[in-house]
Amino acid sequence: MPTITASAAGHQSHHHHSSHHHQEWNLDPTAIRRRAKSLAGVQALPSHAEHIVSFLVGLHNNASSTEGLARVNIFVDTGTVSTCRVFQGVPRESFRRNVTSLDVIERLLRHPPAPTEIDETLVGVHDNTSTNTNAPSPTKTTSLKDDIELAEVGLCILHGEKEKLESHLVALEEREEQHKKLQQQQQQQQQQKPRTSVAASSSNNNHGSREDDSTTQDDEEEEEDDDDDASEEEGMEFQFSLPVSAMKHVEQCLQDISRMNKLVRGVATNGKGTIFLYGNGGVAYTPNIPKHLYQKLKLLRNSPISARPSYVSLGTRDRYFVAFKDDTFDWKGPKALDKVLKGCRQAPRSVAFGNSYDTFFVVFADGSWKFHGRSIPSALADKLGERRDKADLVCVNLGPHGEWFVRAENGRMWWGGISEDLDAVTQEILQAGNFLHFIDFGEDGSYFLSHDS
Repeated sequence: MPTITASAAGHQSHHHHSSHHHQEWNLDPTAIRRRAKSLAGVQALPSHAEHIVSFLVGLHNNASSTEGLARVNIFVDTGTVSTCRVFQGVPRESFRRNVTSLDVIERLLRHPPAPTEIDETLVGVHDNTSTNTNAPSPTKTTSLKDDIELAEVGLCILHGEKEKLESHLVALEEREEQHKKLQQQQQQQQQQKPRTSVAASSSNNNHGSREDDSTTQDDEEEEEDDDDDASEEEGMEFQFSLPVSAMKHVEQCLQDISRMNKLVRGVATNGKGTIFLYGNGGVAYTPNIPKHLYQKLKLLRNSPISARPSYVSLGTRDRYFVAFKDDTFDWKGPKALDKVLKGCRQAPRSVAFGNSYDTFFVVFADGSWKFHGRSIPSALADKLGERRDKADLVCVNLGPHGEWFVRAENGRMWWGGISEDLDAVTQEILQAGNFLHFIDFGEDGSYFLSHDS
């Protein structure tokens, strides 16, 4: 599953690295090959590039079966590990990113991730299935549709960032002027002091310069993005596991956000579609989000910042909730949710959608909450009862297979109903001394989580 850093420098494409960047690689290919030699059933494969180390893994009792084999490709420059296996005659590939530990590599080689069985009637139904029998080439039409949607993603981001880039240029010019004035002041101070104290003065001036630059940079970020929580989000990392068909859209969104040096503020996914909130009102999204929400977000390209999204959540079956910076909000869901949200004077903190269409969980602006539906996880209800139904929640997320995540105002978090793979990921993060921030869930075991770096 890929890991993406929310700051600009954290996302690099594999093909941007070359041999003179060996010192920047996350993993040592020689050490990986040495470790793999000691593992039974692991055979090294020739690779077409020096930054890729490949192995063929025969899985325990099915070594003679094609479906019992896995090809593991390790991209040592970025720490990405891809596992390709054949499942029911179809190649399936999963990804894991920002791997820096040989122990993790060994675990993946010993037990390559098993493919998730996906209901073909649910995956790609809009893109790969055509109801028009007269269409001359549904495959080409789908490809063209995907290309157009990818272009629209880029256009949405560019339109939304035009005025911010202009403001950023003005801020940089002002910062340059301040830097010149600071240098002149330092030179004057040094000229006024005895030569024997120049070294000490120089050290003090440099220290002051770093402090001044830091303050200017913080002020610049506030002027550019006006983000109250920028310091809290900086350095946040994301790990996610999504269907291969959704990866190219997610990768493009993250690359575009990264190039603009923006911080990701929020993520919502239902597996097929994903939405990113970044900067001060920026939004990027993949094509397969709920249709009504897709059209609504397209209309925001030239909207003022006050009309931009501040929070969004996605569910299956076209359910969604989106809140805007002007405290208005929009949604699609069951009638019971309509009744609850129409009575809200302020936008809720979070809205989650469960397995059945009628299931939802709303956290209101004051931390109080309400849930409804027949598929609320019993473990979640028990946890709320243990806490005496405290009205101090910040966020609740639900998944389509009984997954749940809760975060309270004091920073404490609880989750349950997750897959073994996701459980292993969370344990690695916690054992490394890091802290989870949130987990969102999608179809077929997909997920998106964030943690500090």
